[in-house]
Amino acid sequence: MMMFKTFTTIWVKPSIKKHLVIGAFYLFSSFTLFGQIPSYQFKKIRGVNPTAQLYFQKQLLSHSTTADFQLHVQVKEFDFSSKETFHFQAEIYVDRDSIIGPQLLYTYKISFKTQGFKSKQAHWEEMAKLSSQSLQSQFATWWKNNWDKDPHLIQEVRVEFLPDYVPKKLDLDTLFYGQKKLDWSDFVAKPYPGSRFAAQIFSNFEYHAAPRIERGILFLPIQVKVYMLRSSSWKKENLPDRALDHESTHFNITQKAANLFKEQIQQKKLRPLWYESELQWWFLDAYRWMNSTQKSYDDDTQHGIQVAEQEIWNNKFK
Repeated sequence: MMMFKTFTTIWVKPSIKKHLVIGAFYLFSSFTLFGQIPSYQFKKIRGVNPTAQLYFQKQLLSHSTTADFQLHVQVKEFDFSSKETFHFQAEIYVDRDSIIGPQLLYTYKISFKTQGFKSKQAHWEEMAKLSSQSLQSQFATWWKNNWDKDPHLIQEVRVEFLPDYVPKKLDLDTLFYGQKKLDWSDFVAKPYPGSRFAAQIFSNFEYHAAPRIERGILFLPIQVKVYMLRSSSWKKENLPDRALDHESTHFNITQKAANLFKEQIQQKKLRPLWYESELQWWFLDAYRWMNSTQKSYDDDTQHGIQVAEQEIWNNKFK
């Protein structure tokens, strides 16, 4: 959101009624947008004084074009605060989604010194014209400079998955998937008192995204981290190798869940206004799959006791 505020003076020539000469501040010009700059069109205007409604509609809504974005204008202030001063304030919204609704893009505010007005009622049309022209002129400049940066105007999301995070240096507490082969030395927590299980691994995955906007495109590099926490993983004494195989397959299932998350995102086209929610949805979906699969794995193998089932799962998640 951007706010532009300024102050200028207008006056009336005695020889020409209802004619406004605009101060040197205003050099009205039309801005033509070239190349990849998208177009916009004002579709609705609200909050206008009924006296000036028709002129505002003619000024802002008269052009019929094919636009990339449809904008709404909300007039917040349009009135003479005194015989010498006129205030105008408007907000411009972009409306791209029926659920999210209009989103504020730009706020414009200006005050005019009105010299020579004998009656303010005779000058609604002049003030509507001046206000709408100044709004159009300043917003055209803002659009030219900000259409490719404003998050409300993103036109496309491009996802890139970076290689999974696997640092070369081993951390004292966190073992990242692929750093080394899992062994019993990675289980450093104390066993839960009274637990009927021989060992337990705490494995998890997460993702990190660093979005950037360039030329109206949101580039989204994503990196996944799959890890186990040594300080939350434990074992009892004198365990056979097949018990370690059981815990290793738990770790492999976590890695598979992370891959499923990436596969789902790669198959979808993230929507510009919803990409954060959609990322989180597919992450949670993969997370639910992981928890469900981990439970099925323990149920089928009876936590590693059923040797034949254990071998099946080991081969499934190598």
